Amino acid sequence: MTAELQTLIALAVVATTAACLVVRSLAKHKNHGCGGECACPTTELKSKIRR
Repeated sequence: MTAELQTLIALAVVATTAACLVVRSLAKHKNHGCGGECACPTTELKSKIRR
């Protein structure tokens, strides 16, 4: 395996990993609101409290 080929393969792996991390971080930001275990009231309780 030549040095140039190893460099290209390494760059491809790094680019793929970086792209996956960016996609995962953007996907988590789409989910606004309660993510679980935060002890905030459900929508049913929120509507009862507002009345």
